Amino acid sequence: MSAASPRRTLITGASRPLGIELVRQSLIRGDTVYAACRNPARVPVLADLRAQYGGLEFLALDPADPSMVADAVPVLESLTETLDLLVIAPAEAGPHDRAAQVARDEELSTLSGTGLTEHYRRHAVAPLLLVRTLLPWLAHGDGARVLLVSTARGSLSAKRDGGGYATAASAVGLHMLTRALAHDLRDEGIVLCLGNPGRYAESPDDHDAPVLMEDAALGLLVQAERLPRDRSGAFIDWTGAERAW
Repeated sequence: MSAASPRRTLITGASRPLGIELVRQSLIRGDTVYAACRNPARVPVLADLRAQYGGLEFLALDPADPSMVADAVPVLESLTETLDLLVIAPAEAGPHDRAAQVARDEELSTLSGTGLTEHYRRHAVAPLLLVRTLLPWLAHGDGARVLLVSTARGSLSAKRDGGGYATAASAVGLHMLTRALAHDLRDEGIVLCLGNPGRYAESPDDHDAPVLMEDAALGLLVQAERLPRDRSGAFIDWTGAERAW
């Protein structure tokens, strides 16, 4: 990517609050953005952002749905040959997920092997496979970056309570897969960053969260760009501070 060219940034999870804010912050800084979620037409704020900033394309893409990934590939081919930044934001719930089912797999007394496995597939395996699918675009660029938004629940040393089985197991799995992937992609010049946004406010009425969502989103983007190549695979927060493994 030349200094005069805008970044070409693909952001998944663009229907969720943090994903939308990552799209917004990327547009503000001048990126050409490909916003991916299961049904972009049902996210009117994305249309508003395109009208306000331009430089925004939509992709119908759920990383955990192999058929949607396959369908998105030729669409992306028609839009760009190169990606400078891939942002894998918090995943959308599955099309048949219910809040009660998700909560069930966080508790020992109610979790099921099927639910735990599906959560791991959606939140850990799907990001890995998506990076592999998009390697031709990432490798075609000059020093592409991959930002995987994660959570402090993926820290083994910080886990000092019970519960959180599905979330914690998936986050730890994502961290290990990312560390392995960082080594495998080193020769391609691709840098991977595990980014923790902290406890951010998802709405203006959330006064208890210590981090503004726009600060978290912009901080993650900045840290992904600044991460040195020899630290690829690091787990850091939106301020650049190292997080415990």
